[in-house]
Amino acid sequence: MELLIKAFGAPQTNCYILKNTRGELIIDPGIGATQWVLENTKNPLAILVTHGHYDHIWSLADLKSSLSNIPIYCPKEDAFMLESDCFQTGLNPCIPNHLIECKKSSKTFSIHDFEITYWHFPGHTPGCSMIEIDSAIFSGDFIFHRSIGRYDFPYSNPKDMKDSLMRFQQIPINVDKIIYPGHGEKTSLLQEQRNVGFWIQKI
Repeated sequence: MELLIKAFGAPQTNCYILKNTRGELIIDPGIGATQWVLENTKNPLAILVTHGHYDHIWSLADLKSSLSNIPIYCPKEDAFMLESDCFQTGLNPCIPNHLIECKKSSKTFSIHDFEITYWHFPGHTPGCSMIEIDSAIFSGDFIFHRSIGRYDFPYSNPKDMKDSLMRFQQIPINVDKIIYPGHGEKTSLLQEQRNVGFWIQKI
């Protein structure tokens, strides 16, 4: 598989395109990502959303207009953030096709040759999730390199964040995996499992 990465907008939100021989998955297309996505996909299979904040979903409506048959997968608890401009940022709403409900657990499904696991870790948002595909984990705004997502926004929940970090520590590791966050540089599952104890104590 091949992975393309580019940061967009003032928040510098990472958009990812994951490619194999069958096509491409698009993850978190943010502000101004449309043209880059269209230029770098030949057979886009789906758009995957880690959570509903505007800087991760801004280009959904444009991409849906350009790629009319492309399905959008979104955590169920954050669907309202896609369907309305609830933060009054000027977002063009877009209704997702598939709502992923994990209930603070995980759900695995396939899109062509891609096996995808959503891990539900609420706190930053009600539906905040990590997306695991093969040896890569796309953590959105839950886990960053040596840091975690904020839990003081509207619809955030400090109690849920603390519980999510504790569950994150318990993910079994047979092989360490690379974490690709919503902002900043990559890290690894094992490294961040060792680090989150510090943040748990701070919440």
